[in-house]
Amino acid sequence: MAPRAWCCRCQGAGDHDRVHNADRWLRSRWSQRFVYDLAMNQALPWQPTAKTSIPETVCVNYGGDLGLYAAGFSTGAEVLLEVIRSKGHSQDLLVYPLVYSLRHALELLLKHVIRAGRQLIDEPGDYPDGHRLNSLWNTCKPILKQVWPDDPAFATLEKTIINLCDLDPEGEAFRYPVGRKKHGVRSATLSEDLRYIDLGALVGDVLHAINLLDGADAGIDAYLDAKNEMLEEQYQIQQEMKAEYESEMRDYYEAD
Repeated sequence: MAPRAWCCRCQGAGDHDRVHNADRWLRSRWSQRFVYDLAMNQALPWQPTAKTSIPETVCVNYGGDLGLYAAGFSTGAEVLLEVIRSKGHSQDLLVYPLVYSLRHALELLLKHVIRAGRQLIDEPGDYPDGHRLNSLWNTCKPILKQVWPDDPAFATLEKTIINLCDLDPEGEAFRYPVGRKKHGVRSATLSEDLRYIDLGALVGDVLHAINLLDGADAGIDAYLDAKNEMLEEQYQIQQEMKAEYESEMRDYYEAD
């Protein structure tokens, strides 16, 4: 299951299925010329043309957040796993983009939850820079514990993060075979002792962790909405009390 994500067509996650069913119905009736006219700037590279198919005309740069990117990378990883299972080969090649995509999705969601969680608990700051999952988790975990103090899912999430860190500490092992030069020498990014991976088990564990973080994000969003509604109600009450007080004071002085 891919994380919830902001969408250019439904403008949110809640109505995704309903809106996209209608979207498919409408797009089936759009002409190729109309898709061509949607192109914002033909001076940019790879803009849609009259020959561009509907599925190949994609929306980008419409205000998406970290959750949207995380959904894209995790969905891509799931698609790659299905390709491997259906073809029965190429796993030794596709393991690199697949594991990298999953790890990157988890990183993005950790940052996303840190940002939203800090807003909820009125903690200043944004998510930390860098790609180390353990550092991000060390920032994220205390925030989550303020919202859900005794959630047993934290142990499951932490175990997966630790395992991924052991496999790929800095997010480089499945992008490059060797790392940056240190003292003029490039070292292998994967441990020499690592020879095989149970790809299905890895995908299952990381997708479960992603879904746990996605659930936390959904909960934080709900709490933020409730918090904002409460603050708005308090503001309205204060404004009404202020207006009532000012009216009484005017009546008092006018009576004199």
